Amino acid sequence: MRFKKKTIILSGFLVMILMFLAIAATKNKQLLGLILLPNQQYEPTEIPTDTTDLFEYDGYIRNEIAYVYVQGGPNWELFDRKISPFNWMPNSGNFLKVYPYQSQIINQSIIFSNPILTDRQAQREVEVSAEMLYRTIKYFKNQDKKVYVFCISHGSQIGLEMLRNYPNISDGLALTMIRFDVNKEAIDLTSGGKVPYFNSNQEVTSRYLLPKFLRFQRLNSRVENMATMMKVSRNRYSELLKDRDLSNVVYVYGKYDNKVGCPTQQELDFLKNKGVSILELNCGHDDLGNSDYLDKINQILIN
Repeated sequence: MRFKKKTIILSGFLVMILMFLAIAATKNKQLLGLILLPNQQYEPTEIPTDTTDLFEYDGYIRNEIAYVYVQGGPNWELFDRKISPFNWMPNSGNFLKVYPYQSQIINQSIIFSNPILTDRQAQREVEVSAEMLYRTIKYFKNQDKKVYVFCISHGSQIGLEMLRNYPNISDGLALTMIRFDVNKEAIDLTSGGKVPYFNSNQEVTSRYLLPKFLRFQRLNSRVENMATMMKVSRNRYSELLKDRDLSNVVYVYGKYDNKVGCPTQQELDFLKNKGVSILELNCGHDDLGNSDYLDKINQILIN
């Protein structure tokens, strides 16, 4: 009888695991990959020599205007096109839509590295993503296209590193949900599976990125690698970009962003002095899937 009871409990447990995996497979492919893919030894990314291997695209390749979407994350693969901001952008069906890869997408040893990435390795890999983005933009500029770049969150981090290391050659660059000079304490709090959390008074604490039932060692190590890449935001971009041309940059922040917080007056003054267009939205960090918001951003970007 006792053996039968244990068998029933074990069977129920296995059913729950299978249900969880089935849900993850259909609802969150990213999470499923983070759980199931094997650990790897970190290897520095080697960028393909052929620039056409650095991006995917939708639309008519000969279109005179190209929109480049630099996704957030960092994630180990490109997001589903269904959650691209282009889906909410008016007249987006007429655009050439470009989706550049990032270092951790072409090199999975970054996210799945064991041991955890060092700060130097993470910095290098974000710089690699910035080079890939620059080469993608240059590829389309060399075809006499207008190129507008739309960056979100970690994608904006890549955009900042591109501005730091390469000429600003796009026709417009939107940096959204990012800080130029993030609070030092926010960086210090990014560890042990925790990420910063800003309250309505812009006071920063930390919260676990994952719910408790997912905080097991295998998944925690992947979260730590992602967090180490996020901490590249420790760079003080108001200093690093003080001699750069930022006149075609649009800076967008959410008034209720609880992940990176709102820019300080010092940051805003720097941006104004550099001729950056600034747009404050009444939204949080993950709320840009709104046609009105995206239309506002696009109108500033192209004018």
